[in-house]
Amino acid sequence: MDKKKIIFLIAAFIIFVMLFRWSGVIRTYSISSTSSEPNLKVGTTILGSSLIAPKRLDFAYFKYSDSLDGWTIVKRLIAIPADTLECKNGYYFVNGKHIDEALDLRFLYKMLPQDYDRYVKNNVVNPELISHYSADTVRVFLDDSFVKTLPVKLERYNYSGSKNLSKAIFVNHPDWNFNNFGPIIIPEGKYFFSGDNRDNSYDSRYRGFVNEAHILGTVLINF
Repeated sequence: MDKKKIIFLIAAFIIFVMLFRWSGVIRTYSISSTSSEPNLKVGTTILGSSLIAPKRLDFAYFKYSDSLDGWTIVKRLIAIPADTLECKNGYYFVNGKHIDEALDLRFLYKMLPQDYDRYVKNNVVNPELISHYSADTVRVFLDDSFVKTLPVKLERYNYSGSKNLSKAIFVNHPDWNFNNFGPIIIPEGKYFFSGDNRDNSYDSRYRGFVNEAHILGTVLINF
């Protein structure tokens, strides 16, 4: 293939991508939040398409009805209309099935300072992962895959308060909290999204269901 044909094909491809982006069919976004770590890390770029409807456990991008200054949000789709959803200790069960089993999720743990210094300190490169450090306890966000490798048993840090939780989901249920609730049935036209950083994600547990019309597309790849 001669040089002119190569240049033409490259130019055509660039124009093709630009037209798709302009139309909304193809979108790219940069992840600026830790709410979906460890699977979508801060600084990751995602490529998505509006031509593909998200399925359960897909990452998708959308806007909440109370969208913060028009922000586009990227979270994992957990439940769709007519699903029965329950959350147990931060893990989701949909229609009676534990759908998180194959995912590497992140939770907040508490541990003794000496255990933190010995087993965790040199493996935590992001200072945002440390929630609290004192003479008698450390609270730190850790991935399930990392916790499984530790020779000490860690205790999850759970606070049971329901402050700022979605009234659409938690109303009249004072015993529910963001890590333990349900079962609930997802209403028609509504979707439940959550971050993989379960103890540090501002998602449907706080902002309510996502309207079908506000879902903009499905994440295809991230890099």
